Amino acid sequence: MAPETLGALLAFLAFIAPGLSFELLRERRRPSREETAFREASRIALTSVLFSGCALVLLSGMRAVATSWFVDPGAWLVAGNSYAAAHLPAVGLSVALLLLLSLALAVLTDQVFRRRAPGRIVPGSIWFAMFRQHRPEGTTPWVHLRLEDETEIWGYAGDYTPDQDLANRELLVEGPELQYRRKGATVNTKLPDWQFIAVRGELISWMKVLYLTSENGRTISVPARYDS
Repeated sequence: MAPETLGALLAFLAFIAPGLSFELLRERRRPSREETAFREASRIALTSVLFSGCALVLLSGMRAVATSWFVDPGAWLVAGNSYAAAHLPAVGLSVALLLLLSLALAVLTDQVFRRRAPGRIVPGSIWFAMFRQHRPEGTTPWVHLRLEDETEIWGYAGDYTPDQDLANRELLVEGPELQYRRKGATVNTKLPDWQFIAVRGELISWMKVLYLTSENGRTISVPARYDS
């Protein structure tokens, strides 16, 4: 049944949020599975029940210490709108704390599981992770590509298409300092008059990435960024 009051709506959102948050965090440490919408919704609901239930236990302990600060669940269920209207500060505080506690429990539980699952899983293209997520602020990715015919290309990473299928993915390698080397050559061929080389993703055997920036007139490499 759809919530008909603001208090009920807030309580509903506070209830469902921890399960949804835990599911989003789980997708960063485990591969997603193809499943029905019903099964996914059921899993989110069950984890929400678990985290919200634990949060309610903690909230009950806090209410025992400061009774007037929090809602009386029994009275709220019996009186409904009239109780919520008469105790708006307590309703707001109780719902906010329920949300914070349940979210904290979801995050802590994910951290426990994450210790046994090092590394991160990205739902999209790994190029997005290299060129955006791991790129330190103020730097530009410098790439070294090796193609299937053993041609090697150096330059700055420019525009790229994020399609999951490598056959439909392309990368622009751009200047300055754009250069390449054919198989068997010992010297790089520089391309000072060229701006871009467009490379199809399916032709790339491997890719190396540096994050470069300018400091005091010198180009330096900056370590990759790893968000928690």
